[in-house]
Parts: sequence; C-alpha cells; structure tokens
Amino acid sequence: MMKKATCFLIVFVFSLLALSTADAADLKIKFTDKGRLNYEGDWKLISYQAYTSKDAGKGGRRGTLTCEPKLSGTYQIITEFKATVNRGNRAQYYVNGAKVKEVDQRAGAANGKSAFIKVSLGVFALTPESKVELRAEDGKSYSFVGFTFTTSTDVPSDVSPDGGIEGDTAAESSFVAKSDGDLVIEPYLSTYSPAAFHVLVDGKEVLSWVRSNSTSKEPLVFQGTADDKSMIENKPGDFSPAPGLKYTVALKAGQKVTSTKTGGYESGTYLKISGPFDG
Repeated sequence: MMKKATCFLIVFVFSLLALSTADAADLKIKFTDKGRLNYEGDWKLISYQAYTSKDAGKGGRRGTLTCEPKLSGTYQIITEFKATVNRGNRAQYYVNGAKVKEVDQRAGAANGKSAFIKVSLGVFALTPESKVELRAEDGKSYSFVGFTFTTSTDVPSDVSPDGGIEGDTAAESSFVAKSDGDLVIEPYLSTYSPAAFHVLVDGKEVLSWVRSNSTSKEPLVFQGTADDKSMIENKPGDFSPAPGLKYTVALKAGQKVTSTKTGGYESGTYLKISGPFDG
C-alpha cells in the first residue's frame, strides 16, 4: 500500500511540473478565443482563420483585432496568418499602443498557392493590462490565425514613438533631395520567410536585398553587384545578415528616392535612409 501511494505521489508531482512548465513556456491564442480577443469592424470567422471581408460588417474590409493575453513578464510575440495573393501588404501590428511592424501578407504565397505563415513581432515587456492589435485600415483583406507568446530572456525590442526601430523607414517611403549630397542606406534584413528590400532613385534600382529564408546565402545587391560581405557564414551552409552595412549614392537636388520593405521580416530588421532631404 505504501509503495502504491508513493508511486501515485511521484506521478502526481511530475504531472504538476509538466503542466507548470507548459504554462510558463507558451500561451497560444487562436482566432476563436472569445475570452482574450475582440473583433471590431469587417471581420469574418471561418473554420481556420478570421479575415477582413467585404461580406462582413459594413463590407469595407477594415477593422481592428485586439488581444488581451493578461500576462506579466517578457515575451516574444509571434503572429500567424494565411498568406494568399489576394491579401494586403500593410497588416499593421501594435503592442501597448505603439506600432511595431507592418507585414506583407502576400509573402509566402508562392506560385499562387496559399500558405500559413508565422512572423515574430518582437520581444516585449507585458503586464496584465497589455494589448496586442492587428489593424486593417486600407480596405484590403488581412488574415489572423493566432498569436503565440513565448517567455524570453532577450532585451525588449527598441520601438520608436512612431513604431518600429528608431530611424527605420516605413513599409513604403519616399524622399526628395533638397540639395546635392549623399544618399546613405543602412540595411539589415533578418527573416525566416520570404522578405525583400528595394531602394530606387528616380525609378532606377540602386539597392535590393531579397531573402527566402534564414540560412541561405542571398547577398545584398548594390548598383547591380552582389556584395558577399553582406552575409556572414555562421557554419557551413548557415548564413546571416552582416550588421553595420552602409552604402552611399551621390544625389542631385530634385531626385526622388523610394524605398520598400516587403515580406515577413523579423524583429530587429531595419532599412535606414538619410540624405539631403530637409533642405
């Protein structure tokens, strides 16, 4: 009898340990979680996702999804969505009221086929009052499958008052040179899924960086030439973007610079543009 009781106690203790470990590691919130999610606007829920639809609400395909995870601590936040060729390219994500990322939800839909994609929004210090939002504001279709919150020991992401990395450009930005001078481009592209940078001067591409995953050797191309120094080989076949890259292009007054960031790039990614734009 003593042996049976002891065995039962051991099993019970291990069960509690396993449960507490699972609770501490991840919180997965699916699109159907009515206790933690609030949908406002033109959202339609089907069997595997919620998405902004012309057949829901006012039909404008606009709306805000608000998530209240009710967690305390430092967490990496990952969002999941279903990418299709008909999605919009400016899914806007906010944490605690600050914009942290814009995501192109078409990226990953290769050859016209849909795909479930996961993208990190970054690492954030959360309180029980914290909120995470997905805002669809341009009348295009956006998808939401779920959020995953994973405990992290990383330093929380540096978010500027306007959203994103300090000095970073938006998903689409344009500048006009007020005088002659140098255009300075500082890129860093970290990703686990397809993502790209493009910078053009008067419509002519001067810089592009197209990456398909986190490990392939896919160097940045500057003025038509691949820069092998833009990638670092961590181990055979495992490449990462090099930090501290900087490229310069001579500008004339009146020339227009356009930059775009697309795809599911990771937290810490930036495309900084500076030059004679303020007169």
